[in-house]
Amino acid sequence: MAKVLLNKKGELHVMLDGFDVGLANMVVDRLLKNRSVTFAAADYDHPLKGNVVIKIRGDEPKKELVKALSDVSGEIGKAAKALGK
Repeated sequence: MAKVLLNKKGELHVMLDGFDVGLANMVVDRLLKNRSVTFAAADYDHPLKGNVVIKIRGDEPKKELVKALSDVSGEIGKAAKALGK
């Protein structure tokens, strides 16, 4: 589940339930390959809560995040298929 914490022109902060920072960093890596993204990072909102927050700055951050999530999901699906799952 995703919760939008900040959505203003050119900037988006989203908290992703069920993600760990490693998976979020895969999404950030994909975002940073996009030329229209000027900044992307993932971190926990609070050390004791452990909710991952992805912060993005760019031309269309929501659209770019959806594309990055889709790309990472596809990669994970291919890896699972290769392992016979």
